[in-house]
Amino acid sequence: MNKYAISTLLLVGISGIALAQETPAFEDVDTNSDGQVSREEAAAIEGLDFAAADTDQNGSLSREEYEAAQSE
Repeated sequence: MNKYAISTLLLVGISGIALAQETPAFEDVDTNSDGQVSREEAAAIEGLDFAAADTDQNGSLSREEYEAAQSE
């Protein structure tokens, strides 16, 4: 196999990993549609640091807090 084919396969594999780790939209996580993501709702999101994302420390994540946490 030449190095171009190997490079292409590596890029495709890395792209697949990145897509698999994409986080769900705010609306999908806010299962009770109250406009906030509770600690319980956030528990379904692997790798989300709820305490760090809850910047106003009110016990839930606003859309802005959730999206900011996902962009880090």
